[in-house]
Order: sequence, then structure tokens, then C-alpha cells
Amino acid sequence: MELIKILLASSVIAGLTSVIVSYFTSLRLKKLDFKNEYYKEIFKKRLNAYQNIENQIAVLKSVVLGNDNKPYHMIFSSGESEFYKYQQNLMLAISSSLWIDDKTTKELEKLNNLFFNINNRINNKNQIEIEEIGKEYYQRLADLRFNLENLVKTGLYDLHDVKKAFIIKRKNEKRTIYTE
Repeated sequence: MELIKILLASSVIAGLTSVIVSYFTSLRLKKLDFKNEYYKEIFKKRLNAYQNIENQIAVLKSVVLGNDNKPYHMIFSSGESEFYKYQQNLMLAISSSLWIDDKTTKELEKLNNLFFNINNRINNKNQIEIEEIGKEYYQRLADLRFNLENLVKTGLYDLHDVKKAFIIKRKNEKRTIYTE
């Protein structure tokens, strides 16, 4: 009889122990599963942000030659209204800059500043004048595109590292838009 009590007590204790262990293991697995799903969503947002930047880079890779054999980007070849449409990729890229690293964001801001000045210059200009403005800004746009492309490559290499994207800035930097 004593042996039966000991066996029953030990089996009850073993059962309770296994229930408790499996409960906490299940909770831990649920938390881990939630964290993995969260990282997948953040990864998708980051990938989408980089795709927007890639679209902007692609727009800036298209170059044409003027009658004087000087290069300018194709975005200057279709008139003022089309020039503004080309900038939609930049606006999409900037709007999702929360999901990318600070260096790439700063390069996008430089590009945005340059477009701000170009927009001021091409306003109400004819096609020939717009092409001339494009020739003036060709090298600066090419340099910004080159830098942005390299930063995107670096960012894509670290795309999986979600923690790098969420490094908290310790100082609020004043952003200024320069005018020429």
C-alpha cells in the first residue's frame, strides 16, 4: 500500500512538473514565434524602402547626349511636368526612410536638396533651357547617384540586421535646405 502511495505521489508530481514545463516552453515558443513574425514584417518594410531607392537610382542612370555632345539625365528630356513625375520615386524613398540606415537617409536628403534647387531653376522654362540646366547638374546628380548606389549595396548586405536599422539617434540634427 505504501508503495502504491509513493508511486501515485511521484506520478502526480511528475505530471504536474511536465505540465508546468510544457506550459512555460509553449509560452517561450509563442514569444519567439511572435518576434520572428515581427522581424519578417520589418524586413519586408526595409526591402520595400530599398526598392524605392533602387527605382530612384534607375531613373538617374538614364543619360542622353545633347546636340553639343554634353550629357544630361533623361529626366530633363521630357519637359517640366515630366521632370516632376520622375521625382515621385524620390518622395517614396524619403517617405520610407525610417526603415533604412542614417547614411542612406542623409544621401537621399542631399538629393532632395539638389532637386529643390533644380525645381526652382526649371520652373516655366522651355525644353532647351531645361536640357541646359540638366547639363549643369549632370555631374552632381551622377555623384549623388553613385554614392546612393553604394550605400544601398551596403544596406542590402545588412538588410537582415533589423537592430541596425533601429539605432536610436542621441541628437536631433537640424536639417537645412540650401538654395543656390
